[in-house]
Amino acid sequence: MTVIGTGGRETGGDGGRPASRPRAAAEPATVDGLFAHAAARRPGEVAVVDGGRPLTYGAAQQNASRLASVMLRYGVQLGDPVLVHTADHAQSLVAQLAVLALGGVCVPVPDPAGERERARIAEMSGATLVLCSGVHRERWPLDAMVLDDARTWARIAPVRVDGSLPRSGPDDVAYLLTERADDGGCVGHLVDHRAWLLATGARLRRAGRPGRGVWTGQRPGGARGLAALWWAVSAGSRLNGPVAPATGRDHAGAAAVYGPEEYAEFLAGSRHGAPAGPGTALVIGGALPAGLVERHRDVLPYTRLLAEFSPRDGAMPWTAVDCTSAGGSGGSGAGSAVPRVRVTVRDEEGRPLPAGGTGQIWAAGTALPFDRLCDGCREPAVGHRGSLTYSGYLGRWDGDGTLEITGRAAPRTPPGSARTTPALACAAHGPAHRPHPMPTRA
Repeated sequence: MTVIGTGGRETGGDGGRPASRPRAAAEPATVDGLFAHAAARRPGEVAVVDGGRPLTYGAAQQNASRLASVMLRYGVQLGDPVLVHTADHAQSLVAQLAVLALGGVCVPVPDPAGERERARIAEMSGATLVLCSGVHRERWPLDAMVLDDARTWARIAPVRVDGSLPRSGPDDVAYLLTERADDGGCVGHLVDHRAWLLATGARLRRAGRPGRGVWTGQRPGGARGLAALWWAVSAGSRLNGPVAPATGRDHAGAAAVYGPEEYAEFLAGSRHGAPAGPGTALVIGGALPAGLVERHRDVLPYTRLLAEFSPRDGAMPWTAVDCTSAGGSGGSGAGSAVPRVRVTVRDEEGRPLPAGGTGQIWAAGTALPFDRLCDGCREPAVGHRGSLTYSGYLGRWDGDGTLEITGRAAPRTPPGSARTTPALACAAHGPAHRPHPMPTRA
């Protein structure tokens, strides 16, 4: 990746009068704005270490701005979906920033993803362009920009950054996050910039600033990798990917993001009192496996353990809990609802149950995806914004306000909604056709 420097700062004044006291910078309103804010403050700090040389905040910002300018000339417009399928997190970050700055919809493709999964993601999103690594180029019958090809950057480097950038807005769709449906199809979760920032900011306040960086063992494109990346960025820290160079101390003292089964496997291979554990372990996804909290306390008593229950898209939490203390929640406790999310337990008719009643777990809120798409509409999806989302789990609220998860359940149609084709479902588009713009929030 070409490293491009940054420079310059604004000064102010009015004639012969002394300059007024600078006002506090406005809070970033978009995801790419959050990164630009961090890059302006610490351009020389490392943002990502994964694969090749470390990528700094300033280099990532400049490379993404030039890439976005080239994509604008290519014809990418506001609301256009763009696939991102890269081999390391550094390339993924630059690609995401470029798409977001254009006001486009970033569609991360998990690495690895099988041929059938890739085809369904492309069909559902309607994307006609993929930003990818060279090892993935032959897997896509679409137009592509290869981000680890020196020839690509030789063409991009001389390009002047377009003055209309950034084009993103807080109500615009930032991400289309995909997951496998229960019938083997693909479901996409639409997340706007505001919701992503709300979820990221709340995570930073709960988990704190990871001064020694955040580590993830997940390849680019997965929900946990995205959560780890933006936790690091929101704190002005770095992301260490799975192929980051070894430091001799491994990941001791740093924060780390795991899935529930991934962390259980990590603990199974660790000895009692292992000194090389992370300073903070954040477990993201479904319910914690039975006995995981107890095993953590036995093996890594000095490591802080946080858990986020994020059952659908995997990156946007519904509830959170600190499992560190001896009196903390056990494996079935998912904690309390995070800010801007309302979690309810309902019966089969969709009626909320009182505390202690066991039923289906649902959620809605401005810090969650605001709508869903599906390929072929084989899974029921909701065609209006702010709709309830079904978790696929059963549970109950305890008297102390803790959500207890009691098991898995079959997917159900949201209360009051019909099993009909959602209005937002995208049709397939060939390479010669312009995809329909993604919807924005009402």
